[in-house]
Amino acid sequence: MDVIFFAANNDCDFSSFEDIPESLILGGGNFTKDHIGDLLSCFKCASSALSDSLWLLPLSFSEELATINDNKLKDIAGYWSEEGSWENTKVNSMDLVGHLLELKYAYLQHSDKRIFALFQ
Repeated sequence: MDVIFFAANNDCDFSSFEDIPESLILGGGNFTKDHIGDLLSCFKCASSALSDSLWLLPLSFSEELATINDNKLKDIAGYWSEEGSWENTKVNSMDLVGHLLELKYAYLQHSDKRIFALFQ
């Protein structure tokens, strides 16, 4: 399953990747809902499902992501790679670090908005 992370206001209702303006895209990859749920649990939070394919990530996640030290983010990626959703995969925690750093630095330009995840 593919996911795109993007920044938008609370009243977002995008339903496909093509709907999202390129300027709002923060990153993405081949992640399942379980992967993203496990990521959020590493930040001790959970998402709000606006629909089956559109999730609003918690404000606490966005705020922490924007301010977290890169070394701490590397540690979180290590914890994330050990979560159950990655069982029987050959996930590399350094790849996850890359995704999280991309998300963090892209979000800094949009920190007045919320982070959403759209799955397809």
